[in-house]
Amino acid sequence: MTDPRLAPVPVVARFAGSLGAVVDLVAFYAGGSLGTGDYRPGVSDLDLAAVVGSAPDPAAEAALTRLHQDLAEADDTAAKLHCFYLPRDRLTDPAEEQLNWAHRELYRRPFTVVARAELLRHGITVLGPEAASLFAPVDAAELRDAARSELTGFWAGAVRKPHLWLQDVYVDLGLLTVARVEATVTEDRLITKQEALTRLDRFEVPGWLVDQIGRRRAGDSVTLTAADQARRAVVARRIVAQAIGTLGTAGR
Repeated sequence: MTDPRLAPVPVVARFAGSLGAVVDLVAFYAGGSLGTGDYRPGVSDLDLAAVVGSAPDPAAEAALTRLHQDLAEADDTAAKLHCFYLPRDRLTDPAEEQLNWAHRELYRRPFTVVARAELLRHGITVLGPEAASLFAPVDAAELRDAARSELTGFWAGAVRKPHLWLQDVYVDLGLLTVARVEATVTEDRLITKQEALTRLDRFEVPGWLVDQIGRRRAGDSVTLTAADQARRAVVARRIVAQAIGTLGTAGR
């Protein structure tokens, strides 16, 4: 029986059914907001993971690119489809760069400890065995360290680049990531972006900014003047920088 969480996105099952002709498919999972029930049509990404028998060769990579492109042309929802291709014998090293389709291109990046923990706790098995039979468990200490690393790595780099904070995506994801990391470090929980939105007051995020983030998550358009964007950038960047300082060492 198909998991009801996949009902709003039939493209996932169609995609899973097509993959076997391109790669040696062992298992296929849906994670992210689909797994947690936080999916927002038209806003949320479709975070997927395919475990394959062996790493795709160049011909298979070209075929995967065509498959993703054809799917996106036929179904608008597939434009937000992101998928890792994880060789079965290379699932243990979270630093290893793995093949990933996202943002309309195929490239390599790590399948992180946080991503593995989310898959194990909330993932949907679309095809193949349950994730726990293939992926190593993630204990609380490992998860806390990985969550802190999101702040002290990528986001620490982002706060050194003021121009990035003029973009909605950095403001929204930066502040929501702070709230999510805080929940993981202090409570050993992986929370949704929606719950994170309700915790932004802990970091003294102004109400007007919380409202803007919530409206964008609902799919609404939020129009800002250049002056508003500049003010927002200063506020969001400062809050994230402060959180990196406090949460980067919390719970150790």
